[in-house]
Amino acid sequence: MRADLHIHTTASDGRLSPREAVEWAKARDMDALSITDHDTVDGLAEAKLAAHELGIRFVNGIELSCYAICEVHILGYGFTPDAAFEEELNSVKAMRRARNVAIGQKLSTLGVELGLDYDADGLGRMIIARKMVELGVVSDISEAFDRYLGIGGRAYVEIRRITPVEGVKMLKAHGAFVSVAHPKKLMQEGRLELMLGGLKRFGLDGLEVNYPGHSDFDRAALFKLCDKYRLLPTGGSDYHGEDERTFVPNLDPRTARRLGL
Repeated sequence: MRADLHIHTTASDGRLSPREAVEWAKARDMDALSITDHDTVDGLAEAKLAAHELGIRFVNGIELSCYAICEVHILGYGFTPDAAFEEELNSVKAMRRARNVAIGQKLSTLGVELGLDYDADGLGRMIIARKMVELGVVSDISEAFDRYLGIGGRAYVEIRRITPVEGVKMLKAHGAFVSVAHPKKLMQEGRLELMLGGLKRFGLDGLEVNYPGHSDFDRAALFKLCDKYRLLPTGGSDYHGEDERTFVPNLDPRTARRLGL
């Protein structure tokens, strides 16, 4: 099954609206997709309606930005975004807004004025980086993160964020299938296997094996970890609308069944 389970929209830091993202997936002949915006479910209703109209299968999704020693992104699928879920999510959004405001203050101190509302829902570092490129502060996105927004950058801010364990527990409490996003960096740093062992105890279901930045060697190593920790492979393009990705994620039949696809 051709299924892209990692797509971002304007509800967080993507360039396409939820409907446009569904149309983009449909144009690539996807059988199914999931919208996984950062720390928000605001785009799901629009995307689900568009998917129904276009005849493409859809699963609710989200990407939680977590932190414990290092940054870890957790993907959740198939939950019901009801009032109880959104209430819990509000605390995550508050942490994100606090970080953004602190970044804005640091940038201002450095003489970098971008004219952004740093307290706005959906704002993230990618949007800040794009604005820096647009205004000529930096030449590209990579420079924005290297010089300002990434770890060690002049405007980097570390504040309280939910831990991976808290993220997994929150998602599982609402019936989600939970996977670790783009795990290559964690694997390279020697952190991934220890993390998987710990998160499996709290209900971790999957690992994002199929991803644009993963080589055949990476995927083979990640498949072995799936077998070792009894996890199911997931995959997606992590598309933000920046370029026209040709990566086609094929979904494992076992994962498709678990997600009701």
